[in-house]
Amino acid sequence: MNLKHRLFKLPLGMQKLIRAVSLCAGKNKVKAYLVGGIVRDLILKKANFDLDIVVEADAIEFAKILSSYLGVDFRRHYNFKTATVLSLPYKIDLASARREFYPYSGSLPRIELSNLRDDLGRRDFSINAMALSLNKGSFAKLIDYFGGFSDLNKGVIRILHEDSFLEDPTRLFRAIRFKERFNFKFSPKTSRFLKQAVKKKALSFVNEHRLRDELVLILSEKEPLKCIRTLNKSIGFDFLAVSELEKSDFLFFQRLRSAVLWFSRKFPSQRKLEKWIIYLMGLFKNTPLPKLRQVLAKFGFRRGERIRLLSSKRIRVLDKLSAKASPSKIHKLLDPFSFETIIFFYALSSCKLARKNIEDFFCKHSKVRLKIKGGMLAHLGLLPQAMYAKVLKKILYKKIDGKITSKSDEFREAKRHLRSN
Repeated sequence: MNLKHRLFKLPLGMQKLIRAVSLCAGKNKVKAYLVGGIVRDLILKKANFDLDIVVEADAIEFAKILSSYLGVDFRRHYNFKTATVLSLPYKIDLASARREFYPYSGSLPRIELSNLRDDLGRRDFSINAMALSLNKGSFAKLIDYFGGFSDLNKGVIRILHEDSFLEDPTRLFRAIRFKERFNFKFSPKTSRFLKQAVKKKALSFVNEHRLRDELVLILSEKEPLKCIRTLNKSIGFDFLAVSELEKSDFLFFQRLRSAVLWFSRKFPSQRKLEKWIIYLMGLFKNTPLPKLRQVLAKFGFRRGERIRLLSSKRIRVLDKLSAKASPSKIHKLLDPFSFETIIFFYALSSCKLARKNIEDFFCKHSKVRLKIKGGMLAHLGLLPQAMYAKVLKKILYKKIDGKITSKSDEFREAKRHLRSN
């Protein structure tokens, strides 16, 4: 099967880079192949902008040649004999064809240079173990040693060998992610080996930081709730110190999903939500705060992520949102929180007034801005300057409440406050 016509439907910038790889490979007598998810998604006619290239040569040396041809920089990764060529807005990840050995379950692999067949044979699933030739005479020819094309047509997720989940238990997450993303099913052997790996507590051998990264990926899927259901059924959330989810938990996740969709449709110009954080808040909904602090530290979440996840426990704010309050008071209550936390509160509350106050915050109050700045006040010589931030905040609240409307009103208020101090 030749997929040249599919390659020609990629963005022109990507086509240019693929042609550059092919040209440099031919001139230097190097065999080069496009591999991984982009090959799978070309067949499925899905967008994928990851350019993963395997060469039957030294990938770092080939990166030097390619980056020089393109006039761009590249990064070396000596431990894994890989390199990244930086050609904005895309990048090319280059790897030497290799075979892998796992010293123990959950470890990072040791590598040994080899050929394309061995390289594809070390991958997770058959649908990710296909390649496209970028070589003269066979350009865009599909190379499929392990039946990935057939599995794509049948809608099957199939591991390549029975120890796959034990060698790298993070493949348990990836199996579920691909199954739900494509609405596929597990092959009988894959399902059996998955259950065996879970029974042997394979995830306990994996570094928590790697588990965190896989969890973020799975909760970032287009339909994370489907992944959560399958995770709960097949693996569970013991690794997060979260009990088995029940019907009430999934009803809440439905509310979360509706809240995320509502925000995305209502406010398309706002920054995109990091929805994985919102769904993780849902998973931790019943986790006590001290325990949550321990889990977040253990898994190495970044400071900003920890702050948002911990703030989801400050649910007393919902009591105040459930009472009538001025727009400025609503702003004071919600402005310290991230949009992700506010969306979590929106889903959590069953009070119509609280939800209305949150809607008003997003629709009206969060968009209010002052026309004057501290620099303008300094230019007028208004003192004391140490009071600027506090005074501007008071003026903002008045503007949110509709008590001032114009720039001149703002200046007048600033002068009054500063002269009275």
